[in-house]
Amino acid sequence: MITPEGRHVDAYIFGRSYQEVERGDYGSVVAALDANDPDWRQRELIVMPSHVASEDIDDIKAMIAAAHAAGFDAIAAPIVYWDEHSDNRADLAKALVLDWDVRWTVPNPWHREPEGQLWALGNDLWSRISRTLTQ
Repeated sequence: MITPEGRHVDAYIFGRSYQEVERGDYGSVVAALDANDPDWRQRELIVMPSHVASEDIDDIKAMIAAAHAAGFDAIAAPIVYWDEHSDNRADLAKALVLDWDVRWTVPNPWHREPEGQLWALGNDLWSRISRTLTQ
């Protein structure tokens, strides 16, 4: 991956949440990391998305423990959705009280015309990651 400033980042990015694929295929966070990228401990960045429901909290704790054991900071980057009637902040609460090193909030307001919304969210998150890695 390349930052907006042109710096190469040695990264491994999981394309789906741990619960959707990796948990069933490998049974544990570390086994999934090892199977997908045996050199993950030497990378500069690992992105492993997760669900945040109550039944997923043990998975998230395992992600934080694996990150810390490998010398990484564990960063929570919740996508906070809201519209004029509701938001998902309460759903995120149990995951956000865990032992994260950093918590970033990625706002995701409802849009009447959502074209480009996913692209914009990804760009915003990558810009934040890039700034953090290059400081």
